[in-house]
Amino acid sequence: MNIPEINNKLNQINNELEQLVCERRNAGKLEELEVKMNYMQEALLRDDAPFMSSFESKGFAEYIRKGDISNLEIKSLSSAEEEGGYLVTPALYNKILSGLHARSPMRRLASVETISTNALDVIIEEGGFDCGWTLETSSRDETKTSKLKQKRIMVHELYAQPKATQRLLDDAAINIEQWLNERLQDSFVKAENKSFLKGDGNNQPFGILHNSEVQKVKTMAEGVIVPEDLLNLINSLDEDYLAGATFLMHRSTLSSLQKLQDNNGRFIWQAALSESYPETLFGVPVVCSSEMPLIADGSTPIMIGDFKSAYKIVDRSGVVVMRDPYTEKPFVKFYAVKRVGGDVVNSNAVKFLEIAA
Repeated sequence: MNIPEINNKLNQINNELEQLVCERRNAGKLEELEVKMNYMQEALLRDDAPFMSSFESKGFAEYIRKGDISNLEIKSLSSAEEEGGYLVTPALYNKILSGLHARSPMRRLASVETISTNALDVIIEEGGFDCGWTLETSSRDETKTSKLKQKRIMVHELYAQPKATQRLLDDAAINIEQWLNERLQDSFVKAENKSFLKGDGNNQPFGILHNSEVQKVKTMAEGVIVPEDLLNLINSLDEDYLAGATFLMHRSTLSSLQKLQDNNGRFIWQAALSESYPETLFGVPVVCSSEMPLIADGSTPIMIGDFKSAYKIVDRSGVVVMRDPYTEKPFVKFYAVKRVGGDVVNSNAVKFLEIAA
């Protein structure tokens, strides 16, 4: 190869190297832009996104502190005249729901859906589809199909009425939305926890413990629970739901079960190692609720099930707040209304342990 050919080859290689460098730089820029885009998307989804405070939060704060609705109606478009009040900002509403989710066992376990109407129609499938083997040219007989039935879950009105002095509301150093968020969470969470388990459906959600279709497994002895009772309860659950199963019980019930051992002298309860590995009984995760019944003759202190398949919670979007500075001076009361419903949608996905009497 002569010198001109070598020079041409070197120039060609340099050009290819420059092209590769440009492509690498472009790839780096593209990756950097993707990171920035993901960061912006996460920021937009945050409850405390900064653009919320300039319009909605400012207008709502003025309404809470002083009763001024001029900015509220024009800027945040949160008037709810049919309710006699005003909708909280989306950021505050999301914070309220997040707090309820963190403090409500049933909200963490069950399926939750938000709607804009007063009811949710759920289609429930009873039974399953049959199938069969056949030859390519053989006739096909009709197979059995499942039955479909419709269930309507109504939302019910849950209210709270926190109050504060006007001096507290006038203090600019206080985050007024945070104050209202904490008061509403404290009021709503206890009522919701009780209704999702024990509610009779009369102007409140239908609690899972009130469902008569759920199968009950009785204990072997009267008034006490032995390890074999828990094994019988676990094995009574269909395999389709066992993979996502969770125990639900009162903390005092768990305390008594923590002392039980199997035939080899090993404790059946295992402590939580992390959030990914919660405390378990025979390998099944355990969640505690203060609204679950205690151990007593004839009570059902333990349930096991795939609660996402068994129970559905329905939230109507929005919390309406009405400011009342007149009826209890010198306090300002805030009448807040939230609509929520709940009902069992699959009674086969959960089982109760009943204490023999």
